[in-house]
Amino acid sequence: MEDNSVSVNVSSRQHTSYNTFGNMVNNQHTPLLNSSDGDDNDNRDTNYNESNDEDIDVSILDRRHVNPNATSDAATLMHLLKGNIGTGLLGLPWAIWHAGLVLGPVLLVVMAIVCVHCMHLLVKCSKHFCRKYGVPSMDYSTVMTHAVRNGPIQSLHKYADKSRYIVDTFLMITQLGFCCVYFVFMGQNIRQVVAHYWQHTPDARVFMAVICIPIILLSFIRSLKVLAWFSVIANILTVVSLGIIFRFIIPGLTTVNRPLVANVTSIPMFFGTAVYAFEGIGVILPIENEMRNPEHFPTVLNVGMSLVSSLYLSVGVVGYLQYGPSICGSITLNLNNADPLCQSVKIMLALVMGATYAIQFYVPIEIVWPKIKRRFMPSNPLSWELLFRTFLVMFTCSCAIAIPNLGDYISLIGAFSSSFLALILPPIIELLTFSSPSEVGDQEPLVEKVVSKRTTPLSKLQILKNVVIVVFGFSGFVAGTIVSVKAIVKDLGSNDTNSVCNGNDRHMTIPYTNYTTPSYTTQPYSSPSYYPTSAPAGILNASTST
Repeated sequence: MEDNSVSVNVSSRQHTSYNTFGNMVNNQHTPLLNSSDGDDNDNRDTNYNESNDEDIDVSILDRRHVNPNATSDAATLMHLLKGNIGTGLLGLPWAIWHAGLVLGPVLLVVMAIVCVHCMHLLVKCSKHFCRKYGVPSMDYSTVMTHAVRNGPIQSLHKYADKSRYIVDTFLMITQLGFCCVYFVFMGQNIRQVVAHYWQHTPDARVFMAVICIPIILLSFIRSLKVLAWFSVIANILTVVSLGIIFRFIIPGLTTVNRPLVANVTSIPMFFGTAVYAFEGIGVILPIENEMRNPEHFPTVLNVGMSLVSSLYLSVGVVGYLQYGPSICGSITLNLNNADPLCQSVKIMLALVMGATYAIQFYVPIEIVWPKIKRRFMPSNPLSWELLFRTFLVMFTCSCAIAIPNLGDYISLIGAFSSSFLALILPPIIELLTFSSPSEVGDQEPLVEKVVSKRTTPLSKLQILKNVVIVVFGFSGFVAGTIVSVKAIVKDLGSNDTNSVCNGNDRHMTIPYTNYTTPSYTTQPYSSPSYYPTSAPAGILNASTST
């Protein structure tokens, strides 16, 4: 009984970072610091501890269905789409290039199936512990804590409270990595538009430094209600931009110079980019927690991710067919910069990334700042908080300036941190949750219905499946991280700022590759298409003619 009491108390200390998405989509204002719900949470835990199973059932039902801001199935589907469509979508043609015209789409479908399955695993384990401890919802890190505490490995139980930091750490790295990617995206796309009108346009790094100033001011917004309006505007601009992008990339598709299967050494770059695109698992539990009918969430998740996967597949394949080995880390950099519509796409999506930066930036702030405040107790917390926000923005901007290659950045973030959140941790959590004798066979009150349900142990096939997913994710983590770091080191040594993929518009060169000469020779730009100055290692062009 003492162990259960401790576990329930842990569940009350959920980070507001995982509730950020849910609150934001409902236009609720949540204070950044010292949430007023703290005392209520403590009382709630006490009530759950003292009540019997029947009381827990009624309490959970009340909390799930009385919420006036609970979302409908259709609204949940929209939030799911919004939480999964981002910069990763624009980088998928680059990912297909690293895998091949046939192998790329096949691997993308496999990645989608595995990632969505892992989302289901996380929701399943969350509901299990909600039933066990009589709480209406849990976040990712709290589920991890309970899985370790109740798992079959006794020696790990004492590290249960520490295990949440694994999730928080990778979430921090992922979110700050996203912010770095946004800086690179904004700097390169804005520079490309300006370079069309100004011959002496400075390097994209200069644009990133200038953009840092308004982003710092934007990061000072502490109200989720205000940020929600930025999110609505960003969604509208994204839809319009995608429509224009398809307008330009569909005509004139060709399979010439499009290898069906790339060299195996380049596939890890595909892995990192694909995982980056599908890493929406951080918003899954907040979205499910806000539903009016959470029992419908599995169906909504399948429908939503099917739509997301179809969009990913379409943009990835069509973009690669259109630009082939000239594709950049973001397909926007390949669009004809002389066309006003293409210029408008780059500006609109740069504005979208600026708004998205402020939203994604909320998560690391709410994880780290409360800990800093409790530890050092500053005399003027607001001023120190704004100073800390400024420091983090400048840190992400500095990282972007140091490595201004969008494709390599996306691949590194996806392979290093997103792989843990999306692929490695969910099957481990299920193995810990349903492999313990104490967790199997218990009668538990359901969240959705006041009936009993007996938890069944994992079959040998399920255990094997989870092990395979963990090995797959960890292999991609190691290989993708190594290849991405090598590519970034090469970028730092090359100091190439004349490529269109670095935001250049003029004086571009075209790479030439054949079977006998692995190095690249350049020739003056004379084509309406845009080409980078180098191709990824491991890919040989089947033909040099178009």
